[in-house]
Amino acid sequence: MREEFLRTEIGGHALHQLIIHPADDVEVCAQAIFYHGQGDYAERYLDVLHPFVNRGIRCIITDLPGHGHSPGVRGHCGDAKLLDAVIDNVLQYFTRSGDLPYGVMGLSMGCFLAARHLVLAGQGELPSPSFAWLSSPLVDPSRGRRPAFLRMARLLARIVPHLTFSTHVKPENFSAKADEDSANDTTLNSACITKHESWHNRVSLGWGTALLDFSNLIHENVDDIPADVALLCTQGKQDWVCPAELTKSFFDKTPCISKHYEEIEALRHEPFSGEGSECLFRALDRWIDSLELINR
Repeated sequence: MREEFLRTEIGGHALHQLIIHPADDVEVCAQAIFYHGQGDYAERYLDVLHPFVNRGIRCIITDLPGHGHSPGVRGHCGDAKLLDAVIDNVLQYFTRSGDLPYGVMGLSMGCFLAARHLVLAGQGELPSPSFAWLSSPLVDPSRGRRPAFLRMARLLARIVPHLTFSTHVKPENFSAKADEDSANDTTLNSACITKHESWHNRVSLGWGTALLDFSNLIHENVDDIPADVALLCTQGKQDWVCPAELTKSFFDKTPCISKHYEEIEALRHEPFSGEGSECLFRALDRWIDSLELINR
């Protein structure tokens, strides 16, 4: 496995990109775009993507503006236009790299962006992916927010789109390991997801409004997701951030013919982190090995 770090100009932003290449002795059979979660950054997914890369799937992650090593107000990702520019950049890279099938993957907010990608592909706006891995999708970004707050947020977003507020997500919401780490160290950065100063729990009014618009697009057009996409959805049953019942309901509505849902009892928002995560990786191994692109 080889890691390549790039600084790429996209939509007027110098964005950090991570490309994870298979080892030289492994033939590249597919490519994938991975969307990171809100407040997250690319390097945190190196171990998570091993099962894909080891089987010849090249993966690309772009730190969106205000995330990871990309500049910008922490939590402000821009808008749909900038997101589409990121997608176009990655798809152009895929085209230059050869005529290979590609997939979309993501965690939480990133999973939500991957679902948007699938809807747009089904509507003919993007080339159709061959496979998709959705983990702990942010199915309802308005959950827990009062209607009055959402209306005010939309109004303020027109005036101060860069203004950020807390998502109230804490490290212990992600995995039980965060509890263990925090018990041994009182600093926030001791928790499992916050060992890198780039992690944060901020979101801007502008980006939050964009997520609400994406939510409407996805739920109103879920039937447009291409039926021939091989879909895996993974979920921790103890997930407070994106509850399992919402994920399962969304999964059931997808029209994919080949789809599999994996819910893991003891895990929280990150089913690949903490005790029991080996169940997630076993499920990933089985699913990847079942893909026709691996066995062709």
